Amino acid sequence: MDVIFEPQTGLPFSIEVGFFDTVLEIKEKVEKYHGIPKKKQTLVFHGQLLQDEKDVGSCEILQNSRIQLLVAREPDEKPQVLVEETPPSKKVQLNIKIPSNQTPVPLEMDMSDTVLHLKEKIHEIEPVPVKRLVLQSNGAELQDHRSLHDCELKYNSEINVIVKPPPTGSGSIGGSAGFKKLRVIVLTRCGTKRIPIEVNPSDNVEVLRKELQILQHQMQFHLPQEGYFFIHKQDVMDDDRSFRWHRVKQGDIIEIFNGRVTSGS
Repeated sequence: MDVIFEPQTGLPFSIEVGFFDTVLEIKEKVEKYHGIPKKKQTLVFHGQLLQDEKDVGSCEILQNSRIQLLVAREPDEKPQVLVEETPPSKKVQLNIKIPSNQTPVPLEMDMSDTVLHLKEKIHEIEPVPVKRLVLQSNGAELQDHRSLHDCELKYNSEINVIVKPPPTGSGSIGGSAGFKKLRVIVLTRCGTKRIPIEVNPSDNVEVLRKELQILQHQMQFHLPQEGYFFIHKQDVMDDDRSFRWHRVKQGDIIEIFNGRVTSGS
């Protein structure tokens, strides 16, 4: 499947990744096709830093997902020549006031680093998604795109960390779990292709046929022209019944078999 990368500078680009590729393997592909060293890459998806050992499936990356690509600058690497003056490279120690710590945590940063990069460093200390972090200095909120130099931070400046509450889904009688989508893997003939698809538990299996019809051109696989049916845990699936009825669970495999299922024995 194709994943879209959004670098800090330049145009977005897409790379084909596998469902079981690790984040490190994705970085190696970015290095191979776009010349960005993997050690300088930081990948952020939905505000969360992607760890090298995680794979595409566990990160919930899907077809056409958009991933932020942050490229670290070497200490002696000079920025591109700009008309306006760029901040000098200078190390500074900041005192980070985290809600879970009674005493401020010292953190060394470069004045040319962005506030977003500072949030990512704080994320390593406090395991809270980056998108839920709000940073304040002298009562003013620090914007992600600004550099620490632009924010006029100094040595031993205090940074207050505010953690926003997690988003709450709209409830129902059965609770928010009723709206949680299922991620399943569809296995094509002879296991030649593994296709990750998200479905609603209440959807009928026929929805899967429509999704595959759309994806076969994007992911370059072929559905049997003579007809096919689905197998889940060695049981034939009825198109008119839901995934919940078939007891399909998160991450289950659904196989495609040639032929048609006829009623009766």
